[in-house]
Amino acid sequence: MYLKEVLFILELKKITLADRPLFESYLSRPDQRGSECAFTNLFVWQDCYGIYWTVVHDFLVIKVKRNEVDFFLQPFGGKDEDLPKLFAEIKEYHEGKPFEIHGIYDDGKERLEKAFPEMEFIEDRDRWDYVYLREKLASLSGRKYHGKKNHYNAFKKEYPDYVYEPIGPENYEECKAFGDEWCEKRVGEDESLRCEQCAIHEAIDNFEALGLRGGAIRVNGKIEAFSFGKKINDDTAVLHVEKANPDIRGIYAAINKEFAEHAWGDVVYLNREEDMGHEGLRTAKESYHPEFMIKKYSSVFK
Repeated sequence: MYLKEVLFILELKKITLADRPLFESYLSRPDQRGSECAFTNLFVWQDCYGIYWTVVHDFLVIKVKRNEVDFFLQPFGGKDEDLPKLFAEIKEYHEGKPFEIHGIYDDGKERLEKAFPEMEFIEDRDRWDYVYLREKLASLSGRKYHGKKNHYNAFKKEYPDYVYEPIGPENYEECKAFGDEWCEKRVGEDESLRCEQCAIHEAIDNFEALGLRGGAIRVNGKIEAFSFGKKINDDTAVLHVEKANPDIRGIYAAINKEFAEHAWGDVVYLNREEDMGHEGLRTAKESYHPEFMIKKYSSVFK
């Protein structure tokens, strides 16, 4: 009986496409550029990560489960004076036990520190987002990008007849097939790619409804790279997925440049998300020289 009452208070539920306007009313704000602010991420990963949500006291509350651990993202919206009331209800949901909070941005940290001075925060470096100036990724000009420009030029020289094209209904299935092939080759080393495979399908199957933009590169008539993402506010887009055939020299540099150049002329920043602590991903993301990082913190509310 107690548990039913608590669940009724939070009214946790799955995310549907119909929820997008409500989510974006909380998340699509000028000062919020983090990858957690992209409705697409929450929608396509919800089955893999047990994502549920509700609105309590005008806060958007999002619960996630990763590595068998339940936690909440920082609350969005609401009034600072209502945070104690909100956290009391979340703690009640946890039967009075402490609960974890992840994905806390600097502004969220400030809010929580004011409301709960006793809270302690840990920098979660593996989850920091890499944010780049779109113009720099599109032009690859300057000494810092000399190596990337060389890779791109080598690709153009070897495959002069390559084609860049937007992702749309005419190539949805080909993009899914390439994503499947890419994941299947590597799933033996990383089982989490099963989830990514499902997330890619979910995104492409709902491409227009999610408001996504994408680009693909064909070599000899076959799609060998694609990327897609979502504009999350007036000046920022989050790039969710980038896949390419590593056997084709320079194609990663090509899809990165072409996508930035052709799909995102109306934004200033491109958020290429986190590296999740993977050394190879960190090296690759750092090699593109981010304009800034979006720091994230975690905490335990006791």
